[in-house]
Amino acid sequence: MTFDSYEKLLNDASDILSASTVSQERLKIPRPVLMEEGKQTIVRNFVDISDMINRNEREVAKFFMKEFGIGVNVDGRRLIINRKISDEEFNNKLEQYLNVYVRCYECNSPDTEIVKEGRVSVIRCKACGAQHPISPSRELTINRDQVEEGKRYTVTIMEIGKSGEGRTKLYGYTIIVPGVKKGQTVQVEVKKIREGSAIAHVVK
Repeated sequence: MTFDSYEKLLNDASDILSASTVSQERLKIPRPVLMEEGKQTIVRNFVDISDMINRNEREVAKFFMKEFGIGVNVDGRRLIINRKISDEEFNNKLEQYLNVYVRCYECNSPDTEIVKEGRVSVIRCKACGAQHPISPSRELTINRDQVEEGKRYTVTIMEIGKSGEGRTKLYGYTIIVPGVKKGQTVQVEVKKIREGSAIAHVVK
């Protein structure tokens, strides 16, 4: 494939990315605002954070109660934690919650919902359609994982684009792979990246 062909595919990809997909990739979660009142820590914008990630504030509060091993209480739009917690401690636990209970395990999109499959709680991604049982032990790898030119990745093709190219999601990027079929799992090498999209070719 020529350089001009890569450029055309990347341009096509940028044109057809839906507004919802772009907005989800750029989702900015409010920075937690903490303050101390006596021996308590108040998270002033706790419900705002819960609303942004589309999770019930009571369920999120249960996570922090378990992790900190201390009583918590949702009061209006605030979370009250019954001991002093540093910004770093809270932010680390919030990142853990996001990684386990919010971000898609395939494409890292935060546009997900938790559903029940029998007795198992499953994260269902609205962006890529992936479903995974919730794994509390999931490693915090979001910040380390990224798509880079020249590197190889194993991907499963989720759909076929209007020009016949395969498409999938990886670490928040749209991966475009010519000459593949939907549902096919292949090893690819990334040739070019631009604006959230990457062109790759199958490694033979």
